[in-house]
Amino acid sequence: MKKSVKVRIICLIVALVVLSSAVAAAAVAGSPYETIKKALLDALTYRNATVESDITISANGEPVETSRTYCIVGDNSALNHYFDEDGNIIGFDYTSNGLYINRTATIVEDSSQWYQAYVSPYDEQYIPRRGFGMFDPEERNSSMVRFYELLLDALVGDLKNNVTMTSENGIRYIQGTLTENQFPEIVKAGLDAFIERSGNSRYETRKVSFDGNDYVYEDVHLYRDTKTVMKLKQPVRPMTADEKEAWYDGTFYDHYRDITWGVIDIDGVEYINTAEVEQGSQYTVPATRADYGVIGNPLDLPMKNLVFNYVHGEAEIDSSGNLLCLDVSGMATVTSIFGEVFEVEIEYHLRFTDIGSSLPVSPVPGAERLLTADYMKTHFGSSNVNVYFLLNEDGSINSESITTTYPEELHAIEYAYAYDDGSVAKMVPPALPPTVVATTETPTVVIDEGNEEAGIED
Repeated sequence: MKKSVKVRIICLIVALVVLSSAVAAAAVAGSPYETIKKALLDALTYRNATVESDITISANGEPVETSRTYCIVGDNSALNHYFDEDGNIIGFDYTSNGLYINRTATIVEDSSQWYQAYVSPYDEQYIPRRGFGMFDPEERNSSMVRFYELLLDALVGDLKNNVTMTSENGIRYIQGTLTENQFPEIVKAGLDAFIERSGNSRYETRKVSFDGNDYVYEDVHLYRDTKTVMKLKQPVRPMTADEKEAWYDGTFYDHYRDITWGVIDIDGVEYINTAEVEQGSQYTVPATRADYGVIGNPLDLPMKNLVFNYVHGEAEIDSSGNLLCLDVSGMATVTSIFGEVFEVEIEYHLRFTDIGSSLPVSPVPGAERLLTADYMKTHFGSSNVNVYFLLNEDGSINSESITTTYPEELHAIEYAYAYDDGSVAKMVPPALPPTVVATTETPTVVIDEGNEEAGIED
């Protein structure tokens, strides 16, 4: 039911665009418009740079959303840190020459910290974008970047007198404030489009009954001020001992592809679907505030109105035209479709350092020398493998611990994923078949926030 932080700050991005256009129009000697515009667009394509940012969203004076990023992006590698709500590092991901590493499950009882690595020789040249970057350096002169440039040009309009610029020791300092009446019409139209899409397409599944053969449930779809409920019935049967064992060791679909109707989880237990799901009754009624439950961030609710009261920003640019920092703050009045009014305050801070000289280093020493395609081919029969491992006391990889089995499956335990939006997805491994005996006591496990299942983005 929760939405991504990235979605919730669309309004901030709009504000940044407006501020950027205003900043770019500063009337001082030496064509500051082109200078600032170039600095902003160059920042979107930085490769060698260390980028740190944080954002805080408050509603009626109470913080409702915080997010921090710290990324080091080099020519052939990238390191990204994850943080908890208090700003402490709780995880990372590292990418270099076809190798992706991150920290994964922590087994609490024995304090064993597991890591995972994805090795793929097909992705040796792939370096994911991190932090502020939206484009690869090769795309700097592309049509898409040109579109952004023209968009900035179009937004300048009459905002040329809303900012000031000073210079000291080769650093240019720019600041400006936009009030509600100064926002261009194109931005207001963009806000209207954002409002129309806010809080839509929420889905929830609710169990109605289960007699061991037929699982009856409801699919609830919230779309702004309407709620559609559809009743469904799924015929099922329990898994056999062999099917449970195959499901547990990850080979289920290798052996049972003839089960065409798939598998469904009911109260933490997996069942085989014996037929296609049957659709029953359906009705649509007006959605109520109670249907949306407890909302921590008012931007999670469908909006009726969104008005930016002001946006203030400050930027620094060095003598080479590099954007060094950007600080933005703003206040908006948000009215939900249920009549609730929130004063939303946004603070965003962005810093660039080591521009042109950043060199990410693997947090796991020796990983790039050990976890190679040849090593995977020799030990696991394929050069394209996802593995899990423990570390030695000196921080190097314990080669005897390297396995393709999930750490959670090794312990046959219940665990949970905590995502960056605060939601938690509970995962329960299938019950062990009678022929399998757990060799350890059942511990608990903590999954690092922000570290989802490993894999290189497309």
